[in-house]
Amino acid sequence: MPTLATPAARRAGVAVIAAIAFSVVAPVAIWFDDRLVAHALLGQGVVLGSLSPSLRAVGIVTTLLPSLCLAWGLLGVMPALRSIGRGEVVPRVGAALHRLGLSVLLVGLYEPIGRAVLLAALTLAPGRLAIEIGVSTNAVLLVALGATLMALGPVLRGAAAALEENQGFV
Repeated sequence: MPTLATPAARRAGVAVIAAIAFSVVAPVAIWFDDRLVAHALLGQGVVLGSLSPSLRAVGIVTTLLPSLCLAWGLLGVMPALRSIGRGEVVPRVGAALHRLGLSVLLVGLYEPIGRAVLLAALTLAPGRLAIEIGVSTNAVLLVALGATLMALGPVLRGAAAALEENQGFV
């Protein structure tokens, strides 16, 4: 990975890597501790017994998918941070913003589905199965934010192209 141009861009890159690491490690760590799982599900109406390895695996996968999706979007921002740190407006900044927006949008769309799958897995015992599908305010906001970021991506690509064209006249 090439070095970032400025200390601010370097700090932003470190923050992105730290956010990705935390978002990947935290769900795994939570699902290996019964107390943390119980606290995470507090208010969901789920009475937990002992967690089987397969239930832990379902929990890890359903909570890790959004983290991995956001990691994909954030990793796409890394090259753009280098360009921004050098004061450049290049098409890849717009592409990175579009990719980040897509990842946020996908997480917003996944949230109600992931919650329903997790609740079904946790209540799979005979006579206890519950499936709840609902759209939270968080999911709506994530979809709106993702769509906005996706819309800004092409605008920045166009701005970069116009800037490059105008620099040819100078």
